[in-house]
Amino acid sequence: MHPVYAVIGQDHFLRNEALQNILRTLAPHMDALGPACVDGKNASLADLLDEVRTPSLLGGRRVVIVDDADECITNHRAALERYCAAPAPGGCVIFLCDSMPKNTRIRKIISDGGEVIECEPLKGRAVVSWIVRRAKEVHGKRVNDTAAQMLKEHLGDALGLLDVELAKLAAYVGDRPEITPKDIDAATGEHREEKVFAVLDAITAGDPVSALRAWEQVWATDRAAPGRAIAGLAWSVRRLLEVRREWDRGADIGGLARRMFTDPVTLRRRLERSSVDHLREQQRDLLAADIAAKTGLSTVEVAVERFIVKHSTRSMTARSKSG
Repeated sequence: MHPVYAVIGQDHFLRNEALQNILRTLAPHMDALGPACVDGKNASLADLLDEVRTPSLLGGRRVVIVDDADECITNHRAALERYCAAPAPGGCVIFLCDSMPKNTRIRKIISDGGEVIECEPLKGRAVVSWIVRRAKEVHGKRVNDTAAQMLKEHLGDALGLLDVELAKLAAYVGDRPEITPKDIDAATGEHREEKVFAVLDAITAGDPVSALRAWEQVWATDRAAPGRAIAGLAWSVRRLLEVRREWDRGADIGGLARRMFTDPVTLRRRLERSSVDHLREQQRDLLAADIAAKTGLSTVEVAVERFIVKHSTRSMTARSKSG
């Protein structure tokens, strides 16, 4: 247990896995209210430091997660260096950031008094090895290299999507101990993320009833969905955010649509309705929902329903103002 952590890397799935491992370590010593999430892009330094320095009325260590911490660290580097060198004894700060160069002073300070965890994206053969290991350790199934390579070819290198599909495949094979290439071809040959995007489409349209109905259909047709609900939504939001950024930089909508397994008209509609800031806010809310569900402050079902209602209402309000 350390007073300061830095979880670094652009693979958000690996970052979230590292965060969950940290929270499991901190759980016996944590404030009963659970961790607080701070938006690193918008929160003031005073808000962040007040949050971590405020003593808990119920006892336990105050844990503050600073999401998207790069901008916060850049803007308040000297003050955060001073804090990390002498952190509050009853607090713990977890910085989630895309990068933190090894030659920076703040990284050296955190390394000396806390812990730095690097989460670099996996590529090529490393993804195949990860699939084999993940299937065994998390989903209790054997997957040989041939099957793992096939899954990678079907779905790419996004670990979040691969993990969701492994959960589906584990449910698909039932009591059989091995997931075979035949299983993968049958279960993932036709891409299924459109089911989740139907939920997001209804949210961006400001239609909470349709969004909730679409989510019920996802659960009804996928036995693994309740346990992977937030992960599946987070992966879809993250993928849409990546494509939105590429589109803003001038990428061809046709090529982006092929990557997203949809048509250009549908993808353009989704991108026009989803700003980068809104998608980042959805990511933060899904992270908070995931933490709440895993720490017993909420259930997965309630967390997803709250997310849908909040962002559907926001979209409805935005559309009314623009109209």
